[in-house]
Amino acid sequence: MNARETEAAPVVASSSPPIRSSQVGNVPLATVRRETCIAFFGFYGRHNFGDDLFGYLLQSMSIRTPGIRPLIVGASPACELTHPFHLPVARALWARPGAIGAVARSVTYVAAILRARAAIFGGGSLFGANASLPFAKLIVNAGRRLNRPVAALGVSVGPFESAERRHAFARVLDAMPSIAVRDEASVRAVADATGSPPANLKDLAFALPALYAPKRSQQDRRTLIVSIHLRQYMDAALAILARVDSLHLVDEVLFVSLDDESVAVTGDIARLFSPSNVSVSRFQYGDSITEVVDLFAAATCVVTSKLHGAIVSFVYDVPVMLFCYQRKCVEFLLDNALPGPQEPQPPEDVCVRHVTELLSRDGRKQRYSNAGWHLDQFTQFISAIGNAKKHTG
Repeated sequence: MNARETEAAPVVASSSPPIRSSQVGNVPLATVRRETCIAFFGFYGRHNFGDDLFGYLLQSMSIRTPGIRPLIVGASPACELTHPFHLPVARALWARPGAIGAVARSVTYVAAILRARAAIFGGGSLFGANASLPFAKLIVNAGRRLNRPVAALGVSVGPFESAERRHAFARVLDAMPSIAVRDEASVRAVADATGSPPANLKDLAFALPALYAPKRSQQDRRTLIVSIHLRQYMDAALAILARVDSLHLVDEVLFVSLDDESVAVTGDIARLFSPSNVSVSRFQYGDSITEVVDLFAAATCVVTSKLHGAIVSFVYDVPVMLFCYQRKCVEFLLDNALPGPQEPQPPEDVCVRHVTELLSRDGRKQRYSNAGWHLDQFTQFISAIGNAKKHTG
């Protein structure tokens, strides 16, 4: 469960009715007949908050769209993800490394496309440096053979490590008539690869405030959230904590782990930090997406190396310092004119000064008001794909 070490987790209401027992796989029979199913593909089901957040957002957008039913393929068992798609025989092998896990996932992907009317790559770095080319080709080729339209929404494209990889992904992108990316660098990458620039509708999380109102709490307490997943930022994080503690800039430091690889790093920072004036607690993402959103939205400031820790903070007007370990982090800062160091390894004194300035400002600056527009754009995209005619050939 999601919970601080000394507290029980609150119960979070489901965003849609529970799945009934009369179903095909995870999909009720009656719903299959009267609704258009869209299968959403991404890095879901790997216990990473950012990727699970994409699934929650796509589900929430789809169920608001008349006639559309989402299938979140491989979704984690988060309590808000009420429209997952898994094959019972493959579910236990979903996260297994190696050939067995790859086969289980591939069979599930094809089964989802068979079940659905259309397929959408939804959210994340699905076409770039660390993306799986076989995964992308499998979905596109299965869609073509099964006459299902395939699109991409809220994705990153590039940077490509070689011309060969760029050409390979260009063939995949050319097979998708509808692509909407999440940053300007991806616009350029698609234009360079295919000759046609895509729409930039921003990250899916930019619509979050229009879909979920966080349960803010402890407004009288100043909370600094620290969410770091890479050891290269431990020294900078400890320097920031020492300064914040000595200047009494916050009342509480909350160490948050947003994925499995963050647990050890964040835990080590917490153990090495010796507070004099602040209280300390820890939180680990478990089975509630919105509980994490609640924490970030209620924070006074956030220091993180996780992109979606930064984006969630930004859309709820919480000051944030983002360690830019990847280019996508830099693009987020640049596209939204946000201050802060952009080097992969910024000097400690620069980081300390930046966080001190963020915490020394009076009140929150209300700057983000575009969630409704983004929600409209995303839902229109999903509706258009759901109503598209099937491909032939």
